[in-house]
Amino acid sequence: MDNELFQHVTTQDFIEYGFEPEFIGRLPVRVVCEDLDAKDLFDIMKYSEGSLLRQYERAFRAYGIEISFEDEALHLLAQAAATEKNRRARVTDRVLRSCFEIQISSGRLWLSQLRVSATLVREPQRVLEQLMAEGHKLEAQMLEAGAREFAEKFSKDHGLEIIFDDSAIRRLVERAQAERMTMSDLCAHLFRDYQFGMSLIKKNTGQTQFVLNAAAIDAPDKFLSDLVVQSHYPAASGQTPDRHEAFVDHNAHHWSPLLR
Repeated sequence: MDNELFQHVTTQDFIEYGFEPEFIGRLPVRVVCEDLDAKDLFDIMKYSEGSLLRQYERAFRAYGIEISFEDEALHLLAQAAATEKNRRARVTDRVLRSCFEIQISSGRLWLSQLRVSATLVREPQRVLEQLMAEGHKLEAQMLEAGAREFAEKFSKDHGLEIIFDDSAIRRLVERAQAERMTMSDLCAHLFRDYQFGMSLIKKNTGQTQFVLNAAAIDAPDKFLSDLVVQSHYPAASGQTPDRHEAFVDHNAHHWSPLLR
């Protein structure tokens, strides 16, 4: 009833109600506000340039993720917002910000695109867990590929072929994920001395191919130093401690990082 009456209000009515004429004279346009229904909210979210969704698109793009919204999902959000007295920002926050932005900013989701579906709106936590599992799997695949790329580049650059067996690949992926490092950075750190050690082995034995296992990932210096020792003394596993110690002392100035 109030809205129907307000549609007929005149300037004189405002003045008689108590507003200063100078104030009313500076309000050339007067409108009657009515409640927004679910359809109104849907249209605002989908088509308005100032839509809250545009803000989320920019926020997710900052993490390298293109976010898009299905109409069915927007209808659900609009209906929920209308039920909660048009608080669409709060409804959207519950679905997106609280469930996803924290996870994305912490690097736990490996996504380039995020499609907001009706299922995501209804069950954000379940979808989040599913995306995290898929992202973890995708991350592992990318890290595995990175390990093989490092091996190929090492072989090309130094003429010394290194091969990661399955156990080495698994440990590399585990370490990269646990230490939040790229595979190239992790391998560069672990195998920074391998070119020199393997070149020495090649000189001693002619060997140019080396298979690395999990032990090489857990203790790369020890793994390589053992190989160097064996290249000098093929029966190194059965040699006396004195002979091994003499080798270490003799070569310490050449190979201290590996034989310490």
